[in-house]
Amino acid sequence: MVPQKKVNDSVGSKGLFQDTDCERPACDDVKSFLPNSISEIEEMKKQYKRNEKKEVQCPPGTAELGRSSWKLLHSMAAWYSDKPTTEQQNRMKNFYETIAEFYPCTYCAKDFQAQIEMSPVEVKSRTNLCLWLCKQHNQVNEKLGKPLFQCNMKNLDERWRKSSAPKCNN
Repeated sequence: MVPQKKVNDSVGSKGLFQDTDCERPACDDVKSFLPNSISEIEEMKKQYKRNEKKEVQCPPGTAELGRSSWKLLHSMAAWYSDKPTTEQQNRMKNFYETIAEFYPCTYCAKDFQAQIEMSPVEVKSRTNLCLWLCKQHNQVNEKLGKPLFQCNMKNLDERWRKSSAPKCNN
């Protein structure tokens, strides 16, 4: 969840929330999405109900699920602490092990479990985790005949943390 604080439990001069941690690109969409008034919230609810009746949503297939999962995992690694506490290290390690156990694609889950068994999750630092995950992703890409990513922190930060591309910095 985006770290934000509520302003006086009502609408403040800047809307419902003020940013307390907005350097992350993942915050940008949320900031632009947050309504500035109660009437906007009510209109959004009505629009959601209208859209809900029109569109049938299907469960994600393996490819869609995989793309979304990699985006989440790489983004989390990119913003992991450079010096995580022991508790943070344990939680991150458990998170990856849990993903490997409960991932909806049975083949993918078993494969990821085997990969973690051979190469345990590296959670000592952001750099360790980012590089470990990149190697894991490349192993999957290789199995699927997809291009490999150059696993170095400059490339990983450019892709997953803070891009220098103008289109990414609106």
